[in-house]
Amino acid sequence: MGRSFDKLTGLIAENELNGEMEALIDKGGDFALVALDIDNLLAINRDYGHEAGDEVFRLISKNIKNIFPEPCLGFRGTRDAFEILMPNSGKELAFLKAEELRKIICETKLGFASAGGEPMSQSISAGVSSYPEDGSRPADIYRRADSALLRAKKSGRNTVCLAREEKLMPKTSHYTQAQLEKLACISETINVGEAALLREALDDLLKKYDAPIL
Repeated sequence: MGRSFDKLTGLIAENELNGEMEALIDKGGDFALVALDIDNLLAINRDYGHEAGDEVFRLISKNIKNIFPEPCLGFRGTRDAFEILMPNSGKELAFLKAEELRKIICETKLGFASAGGEPMSQSISAGVSSYPEDGSRPADIYRRADSALLRAKKSGRNTVCLAREEKLMPKTSHYTQAQLEKLACISETINVGEAALLREALDDLLKKYDAPIL
């Protein structure tokens, strides 16, 4: 069965990303993931029109294809999100490529102006993670790239951030000995890190009480 593609950008639909990462993990190779989105897209659509917003999407997708040629894969996510999967690549190379993309997007002039004559500018923010350094499952890799992206947005946008080691508070401060022993047993049985299991459980809890997951 063939891949599904986004009509506006020509990139692969985001629902294919998890399967592509699983396939790479099954092959045993390293890969990097870049998660990015458009800075201030709502303001672009409001001040310059949706045609301008669509042109930004096309600009980004064109440069993803140029800067990240095959075997890299570009994906169109929900709303203003994109992902780039880089087989046989480490986090450092992915960072350099993402930074090249960021610079091109920021420096490209698209020729749109607001009603007041103000020329349009656009930028992207991005986060980078890698397998196996940042996790053993697709969900782990995506989470770490998305977390780095969030840091890039909070630091002022128009920047690229690397995933960094996540620090958990000592588990003995929050859990009983019996819970910790069972957690260790599950971790060993399914070969998934204890931190990843705890994050998964916390995500389920947040969803149960309808709290946002950042």
